[in-house]
Amino acid sequence: MEQYPAVQFMVKHGRNLAILVGLALPVLVLIGIVAAEWHWVWGIAALVAGVVVGFAFRTFAELTQIIADMLLPQ
Repeated sequence: MEQYPAVQFMVKHGRNLAILVGLALPVLVLIGIVAAEWHWVWGIAALVAGVVVGFAFRTFAELTQIIADMLLPQ
């Protein structure tokens, strides 16, 4: 798997990256709510979007893991 550093990175860190990606949008919107006085509805929308994006990234990370396990020589 040394030939595919991006795949190796996703296999190793994909689960943690999914959590970070899912939390990034709500945290940024929370900063906007506090600092720029955005409406609180954006916080709810950001939570929903964060869950959806985090789930999608987690699915991508797991698919990368499956492909690496099945197709790449160990």
